[in-house]
Amino acid sequence: MDELKDLVVVVTGSGKGLGKSIAECCYAEGAKIVTWDRSGGGKAVADKLDPSGTRTLYVQADAVNEAQVVRAFEQVVQKFGRVDVLVNNAGISRHKPIEEMTLELFEEVMRINVTGLFLCCKAVVPIMKKQGRGKIVNISSLGARTGRPGVGCQLCGLQSRRHLPHADLAREVGPAGIYVNAIAPGPILTEQTRQYPPEVFAKWNAGRAVTKDGLPEDVGDAVIFLGSKRSDWITGVTLDINGGILIR
Repeated sequence: MDELKDLVVVVTGSGKGLGKSIAECCYAEGAKIVTWDRSGGGKAVADKLDPSGTRTLYVQADAVNEAQVVRAFEQVVQKFGRVDVLVNNAGISRHKPIEEMTLELFEEVMRINVTGLFLCCKAVVPIMKKQGRGKIVNISSLGARTGRPGVGCQLCGLQSRRHLPHADLAREVGPAGIYVNAIAPGPILTEQTRQYPPEVFAKWNAGRAVTKDGLPEDVGDAVIFLGSKRSDWITGVTLDINGGILIR
């Protein structure tokens, strides 16, 4: 399968979990993969995908530090010459009732989930404009559509990820050949969610139309679609991937 053959795909927050799986799925479709995180875990992912480093690059950068973000994309262009797909996956969650949520914690979530996305988009758009083409995929969440108790600040950030394409960016950069879309996954079985008791995961899946559990590969397949030419008539949308928990 070569849906993304020779395309340069940058995946933020790809040292583990969903981002790691997205990177693996895109690599399997022929992409050149840039793993990106601030902790160093993404290097092991890149090395495992391609020990020779021919089709992979690891960049260690904090997505909320503008200078580091700019430098990261400079490294990508220096090695691969372009950026075809940016997957804004880096984000955090903090589960607390609003009366226990400090301003510092709220600002941390918004900084990583929103400011980081903004800085990455800001840095990559000039590169994509110069190329005459590019695709941006923002990872949001089902909870950003439906709401969930105890994660209000997280969902504010994820809602911003979902609304950013619809607000202005897709229309602004569309004439330059740049597509901007979002993916809103439902509950996905990852390293993190597997730590919760089974009854908690079952509660999150209440009302699901199909029996299949959501897997990271399901999100990876959606990224492949939105990053490929097969989605060249789609921009400014949020793609729901939730097994029918939410049907509209």
